[in-house]
Amino acid sequence: MLCFLQGSSFITLNSREGRALQEFMISSVNCGIGIRRFTYSSSKLKSMQTDSTKGSTENIDQTGSSKKWPQWAQALRNVAIHPEKYKDKVLQVTAEAVVFPDLYPKGKKHVLVISRWDGLDRLADVGKEHLPLLEHMHKLGEDWIAYFLNKDPSLIFRLGYHSVPSMRQLHLHVTSQDFDSPCLKNAKHWNSFTSSFFRDSKKVLTELESHGKVTTCSKEEETRLLNSPLSCHRCRSIQNDITHLKDHIRKCTVPFPSELTPYTYSSSLSV
Repeated sequence: MLCFLQGSSFITLNSREGRALQEFMISSVNCGIGIRRFTYSSSKLKSMQTDSTKGSTENIDQTGSSKKWPQWAQALRNVAIHPEKYKDKVLQVTAEAVVFPDLYPKGKKHVLVISRWDGLDRLADVGKEHLPLLEHMHKLGEDWIAYFLNKDPSLIFRLGYHSVPSMRQLHLHVTSQDFDSPCLKNAKHWNSFTSSFFRDSKKVLTELESHGKVTTCSKEEETRLLNSPLSCHRCRSIQNDITHLKDHIRKCTVPFPSELTPYTYSSSLSV
């Protein structure tokens, strides 16, 4: 048997659970961040009992529209259901969410906070009853921002969701705004993080609390936004191509918009 302290309560695990937890906690993180936090729930997570390989790849949102997901788009759902299978990369697990490094980061620091709720594939699926979940995901994102800022105070971050995600399973992006990454390769990448296609997390929370749902892009809006001219997210000057844009943003000294100015985050992560 293994006992450990969770919050103010002792949780007792059987030998199999104990070995799994010990293995999870002592495994090294090999994604360059160097920290892992694991929150164990002694009861089974009811929201994610179905293996994604057996579940439907079609989802119907609150408006009644359906979305079919190709097999490659199931990767984040697999992480949410079985984080223990990805322990070499998972950064943090709670009963509600998993923090995972974006495997194609668009900045120096880029992690995902992935919901573990079954049936929540995208913002279009979210209702007011999910507000506590999104608040929890936002707080996890802030915790990681605080950790990153402790290492490099010069970084600027933004938390938000893609209006129409390419990957199944609701996930929050926590992205540094330097956009210094070889994985940022084209206008679609850039515009998906710097146009209104990217929904700011705080605004999503406000909209959800006020209206009980979140507005997302139509197919026409998605096409227009992702194919917009390459505009600097600081000075809004137009650049000819992604190479010129990257060169420009490295040199641009115009202050960031006020909503991106870093503020003091409180973090529960051990540094």
